[in-house]
Order: sequence, then structure tokens, then C-alpha cells
Amino acid sequence: MKIDKIYVINLTRDNGEIIKKLNQLPIIDTGYFILDACNGWKVVEGTEQPKFKFKVADWWKIEHEHNFYNREVTPGEIGCGLSHYECVKLGYDEGHETILILEEDWVYNGEWPSDETLNSIPKDWSMFNFARRGMWSENEEEVIGDDLVRVGYSYNNQAYLVSRKGMKEVLDSNYLDNVVVNDEFYPALHGTHNRQDAIDKFHNPEFRYYATRKEYFGQESNPNRDSLTEFTPEYVATLKKPSSVVTSVAIDNILNDSNWDEWSNKYINPQLKNHEYDLITDEPAPHVYVFPLFTKAFCNELIALSETKEWTNGRHEFYPTTDNLLSVLGMENIYNRVINDFVKPYAIHRFQLEGTSWDHLADESFIIKYPFDEQSHLGIHHDFSSITTLVNLNPGEFEGGGTYFPKYKCLVNPKEIGMATLHPGNITHKHGARPTTSGTRYVVVSFITNADHRGFVEKKY
Repeated sequence: MKIDKIYVINLTRDNGEIIKKLNQLPIIDTGYFILDACNGWKVVEGTEQPKFKFKVADWWKIEHEHNFYNREVTPGEIGCGLSHYECVKLGYDEGHETILILEEDWVYNGEWPSDETLNSIPKDWSMFNFARRGMWSENEEEVIGDDLVRVGYSYNNQAYLVSRKGMKEVLDSNYLDNVVVNDEFYPALHGTHNRQDAIDKFHNPEFRYYATRKEYFGQESNPNRDSLTEFTPEYVATLKKPSSVVTSVAIDNILNDSNWDEWSNKYINPQLKNHEYDLITDEPAPHVYVFPLFTKAFCNELIALSETKEWTNGRHEFYPTTDNLLSVLGMENIYNRVINDFVKPYAIHRFQLEGTSWDHLADESFIIKYPFDEQSHLGIHHDFSSITTLVNLNPGEFEGGGTYFPKYKCLVNPKEIGMATLHPGNITHKHGARPTTSGTRYVVVSFITNADHRGFVEKKY
């Protein structure tokens, strides 16, 4: 059996520790991706934006002797379930046939299932677990071979395979409307859960769940450190912070440009500072240039700073956006310096600009957010500027979005954080913002004018 990619859900570990464990596996040549796990506690607190619109299963808590049934779904279980779902979606969207999903606390027991076992998995399989804890009597399972069963009600998903068929079945389910921990979701989807209400919500008769009888992966036993679901909010506060959570100290840093060299070294992409403009530029449409401008630190800290202020939505009469001027955030002078020190020489090079009117650029710069459930998009329009820049601050934390240029039938939606899009503002490059379909998209827009354009504005308006 060929495994196309490994997805590792990681909340607390250093990536180096994860990679060291991956190197123990006999399939290490398989490509891998380490996913920053959704921190359910932060989502519930409102300090981390989930990547999917979801609802927690309000029907889960019942009177029952089973202690997982007689309480609400915990924030940690929410984060765990959403992280597993994201891995499945990534695998499906990337076109893989078979993926391996691992939780950060997996332990490889030093033995891999035999080819005979793996080749014996029925062709209708959706999910295959290397290590699960049974919640059933053994005679309730269908034994297929010496080391292979079709599972009954089982827990533990620290190491399992999903086929493309299974990925689609998960994505076609109504899981996001009924979030429970994935340990409960998969047996319910399989129809072998102990609760009929869970089966009624999720069961797909085409979903086939198999497992080895032998345990090939274990889990580390320190739940205070490693559990994705059960540790306390107090302990979670001490864990590695997600990228979107930034301390007040970090916010103070972004506002401190007293040492410009130090500031720009931290926040400006080094590729741009090297002036190798032709090597770092994509041109997806005529005179639409995409290039790296900011580091991840700048993007994360600016988002955090923006959320300390009240957002507005009435600054633009015809095309209103939910936004804030960078002047309100205390960033006006800093950002204008970025425009003149880094964007201006890039623009002069790309557009072959000439004349003294380009010696100093003025800008109106503002941060916009496009929540999927509020103002998710912006209609086709012109910018009143000489040139416009738009910076993607949080790609990977939303779905949909992007800037669409209808004249060129071109959607620009960079997947790397801190990428800037530069294009002419007036007349030629009408554009709009495609709807955000989940999460919240953050961008910084700058309407940039040169001296000639400012004179025109003063005379006519």
C-alpha cells in the first residue's frame, strides 16, 4: 500500500521533535506536513479564529454512567476534532489517494504491519487504524485475518490511514454542524457507536472502518503535557501560542521604529531587501505583480494590534469595507516609511517610472477584515490611486477570498504569508474581493499617490 502523505497534528511540540519521531517510521520517504493544531480553548475564548464555520453538538450530553457521555463536548475536544477534519480536507484537496494522520503524542512501537496484512484490507475501505482501544466485546467485530478486523466501537486515533473514498465520506458528513471529538465521530460514521443518536446523526453505510488487531502505535502517557483534549485551561495558557495570538509586548515592538534597521530586519522580508526584484516577482496578469513584503511576525502582530481597536464600516461611500486606518493603530508614519523605503524602489523598477514626482509617495493605508459570516467580499471597483498594494496577512486561516481582476479573468490569492500584490490604481485595473467562505481574511490595502496625482486631486477635488 502506497501512502501519499503524512499529516501530523501538533499543538505543543517543537517541530524538530516531530521530525525526529517521523524518522523512526519505515515510510519516512513519504512527504509530510506538520499542522498547527486548532486550540479549542483559544477558539472558545475568542482569541483564535477557527478555519471552519462549525457548531458544537448540543445533543451530546445525556444522563449516562459513561463519563464521556454525561458532560458537554470540551473545548479541547473541539480543537482536536477540527484538526483531524482539517487534515482530511487537506489530503482530499491535494488529490491524495491515501493519507496517514498522526497525533503529536504518537509512539511508534518499532514494527510495521506486514504486506500480507495491508494487502488484505478490503478494497471498500475508508479508514484503517494502527492502534485503537476497543469499547466492545471481541465477538462484536468481524475478523478478516490474523491481524485484521472490521472494527466495532473503538477509541484512539493517534495513527490511522484514510482512503480518498473515506476522505470524501468525512467531508460529505454533517460533522461541522455537530462537532464531537473524532473518537466518537468515526465509529458513529461507521455505524458501530454505542449511542443510536450519534449513529442517526453521522452513519454512512458506505464508510468502512478496519484496523489491525495488534497495536503498532502507542501514546505517551502524560495527559498534562500532551493531550489534545483533556488538559485544563490553566495549563493550555502555558502552551505554544498559535500564530494569531500575540502578546502586548509584541504589539509594542511593531510600533517601535526607533531603530529602523532593527525594525526592518525583523519585519521586512529579506528577499525584498536584497533588491533581486525579478527573481522574487510573479506577474499573474499584465502589470499585476506579486512579491514578498513582510515577515510572518509583522502580519501576526498587525492583526493582533488591529483587534485592539473598534472596527469601522462607513469610510467608503460606494464600496464600504470593515476596516481601520493604520493611523488609528499608530502605524501611519511607520507604514509610509515602508512604502517609500521598500515599495517605491520596487514599483519604480517594475513599472519603469521616471521623474521627480516619484521621489516621495503618500499613502492612505488601512487594514480590512472579511469575515465569512459578515462582509465577506467587495464588488468590482477602481481605486483612486496611482498604484495600489494589497498584503495578505493570514493565508491558510480562511477559505475563499482573493483579488479578482475581471478584465484579465485572473484571481490573485497568494498562499504565503506577507505577500503583496501591486497594481495600477486608476482606469485599467478594476478588481474586487472574492467572498471568504470560512474564517476571516485580513489584508492591508494602500492607496499610493505620487506628487503629480496629489496635485490633480488638490485642483479638482
